[in-house]
Amino acid sequence: MTTKNFVFWLVFLAAVAVFARSAWRLRQYLRFARPENRFDQVGARLRQMLTVGLLQKKILRDPSAGIIHVSIFWGFLVLLAAAVEAVLEGLHPALHLNWLGPLYSLSTILTDLFCAFIIVATIAALWRRYVQRVRRLQLEGDRIEAAIILVTIFAIVTSLLLLNTARVRLGTDYSWAIRPIASLLAPILPLDHTAFEVFWWMHIVLILAFTNYLPYSKHLHVLTSLPNVFFSPIEFPRQIPTVDFSAEDAATFGVRDIEDFSWKTLLDGYTCTHCGRCTSVCPANQTGKVLDPRQIIIAINRRTMEKGPLLLKLRDWADNALREDLRNAARQLLRGKRAEEMTELERTVFETVFSEEERAVWNRRLVGDYIAPEALWACTTCGACMQECPVNIEHVPAIVGMRQALVMMEASFTEESALLPNVYSNLETNAVPWGGMAHADRAAWAEGIGIKTAAEDSTMEVLFWVGCAGSYDERAKSIARAFATLMQHAGVEFRILGAEECCTGDPARRTGNEYLADTLTQQNIETLARYSVRTIVTICPHCYNTLKNDYPRFGGNYHVMHHTQFLQHLIEQGRLRIDQAELDRVTVAYHDSCYLGRYNNEYDAPRALLENVPGLEVLDVERSRDRGFCCGAGGGRMFMEEHVGEKVNHNRTRELLATGATTIAANCPFCMTMLTDGVKAADQADRVRVLDVSELLAEAITRRSNGSASPAEQ
Repeated sequence: MTTKNFVFWLVFLAAVAVFARSAWRLRQYLRFARPENRFDQVGARLRQMLTVGLLQKKILRDPSAGIIHVSIFWGFLVLLAAAVEAVLEGLHPALHLNWLGPLYSLSTILTDLFCAFIIVATIAALWRRYVQRVRRLQLEGDRIEAAIILVTIFAIVTSLLLLNTARVRLGTDYSWAIRPIASLLAPILPLDHTAFEVFWWMHIVLILAFTNYLPYSKHLHVLTSLPNVFFSPIEFPRQIPTVDFSAEDAATFGVRDIEDFSWKTLLDGYTCTHCGRCTSVCPANQTGKVLDPRQIIIAINRRTMEKGPLLLKLRDWADNALREDLRNAARQLLRGKRAEEMTELERTVFETVFSEEERAVWNRRLVGDYIAPEALWACTTCGACMQECPVNIEHVPAIVGMRQALVMMEASFTEESALLPNVYSNLETNAVPWGGMAHADRAAWAEGIGIKTAAEDSTMEVLFWVGCAGSYDERAKSIARAFATLMQHAGVEFRILGAEECCTGDPARRTGNEYLADTLTQQNIETLARYSVRTIVTICPHCYNTLKNDYPRFGGNYHVMHHTQFLQHLIEQGRLRIDQAELDRVTVAYHDSCYLGRYNNEYDAPRALLENVPGLEVLDVERSRDRGFCCGAGGGRMFMEEHVGEKVNHNRTRELLATGATTIAANCPFCMTMLTDGVKAADQADRVRVLDVSELLAEAITRRSNGSASPAEQ
């Protein structure tokens, strides 16, 4: 043991102790959140961690930034061996990794190469952020920290490269070491033993300092990104937080503060890289709304870091309280009670444990003091933020969870969401979100075209779930009729529920009224059970997603198909033939709906149907498939006002019109409404039609058969 080793032992043990304390603190904060099982499907989770976490699959969706990040990330993985060796050398001069033989040679070669890659990558990252000034990277408050981190990374790898160069020049390198770049630099740089010691200490101290800085910075994701990806949903997160209305001791419904989130949401906060990919694709943010998905997650993390120490202090006080009634009162407070909800004894404990300043922090409101309510209501729940997030953060469930508390706990709405109470009233009264609609008229759209209800004849191949739009909206009725015509043409034995069908609950669920959504869900499941329904087809992606992904949680398990999937299935079976149809040349811009595409990964069936129509040319749209841009109707926005910034549907329609297409094709009644309004706003209604995919198919068949007008034109 040398003096160097003795000093290093002191530095190393101090660094380990400080880091262990920081890690323990962060772990404790997670324990105050709601429990949730994220330990299932271990194999699938490991595969996801490999592809998304280690192979950086989502990072590389943006190639320019992705290559830079991948160089740094993979470089740090390679450099772990060098860091371990530096620590071993500090603990004792005889400790090293040379005993690995050829593996050590490979490690040293890669270390040299990735030192160079990281040096170039950090310079490129600094250029993009501070010279090129990429918009999504310009986050207030991040400029100085980002510079410090990048410069520190540069210094860590540069010091390592120079350290290894000194080894080569001094001839003290290990026998199996092969260092191509250090060997090139050694004859050029006059590095002596003093330089070796300087760069060794510089390298190891920077590593230990960097590691201990991480728990207090946005770069905590260096440590949490792989676990966060491991614990994220295996498939796209289609479901929103459940609410247990049967719990007798439930203090809140929805999310009012960090205790109401799942621990995974708090881990999301730890893991946010502040990269802004989520914000750069958010339709609300990109059209001038206050919503910034990145800031939502940052705000959750900020609240966690401010309230977490108070929760720890209160828990410790409760554990040490001598009186049982005081312990119980303190534990009630740990559930997130606000000042106005405290009993007299709880208030006494509250004022005993916390200072005035701490009480002020406790009583801050997550929604209001950290997150603007307007931001939550601006969300279309399109999921683009989650699609782009490189570390699989779940923004939408967090947003809807906070909506739940606003609706069910506080009945609080903004100017734009002020119409929702009327929507809820309509759903409660007539099971349809629009007012002035009689439930008895739900099957009126089908009069005169020979469609039976399940009540009239329950023998069916499939149940056609028409949905509220297809049943009541005048434009959407033509979609329902077109699809029904195609099924009749193919000889499909189908039924509808008619007046027995209720809204699936999607508008209520996505806007936070989970109680109403549950009621509608149970009512529909009972109806479907009465007719032993097993297969459902629907023209609405929102109904499709709800029936397919939400209903199984309530015992409703069905084979659910979107009408474009079903039509493609009929074509593949040879039951539906349209290949003899001949239309004049039609150019089509196809719009991917969020709930069919992004939520359920169905992009091919609608396109395959369009390709089956001779004379029809589908034009490329820049934002399409899993990069598609929302129409603006999802998440209940269909039933809200839109006063701030550009209208989302206008933005999307302008892009579709820019293709020069004469027809815009959609697969969703809500998209149909939004895009039709967008075409009218652009004064293009005389030139451009907006049709559902099924209407284009029905038009081809109808014109071939008898030359009559299409269902959409009738």
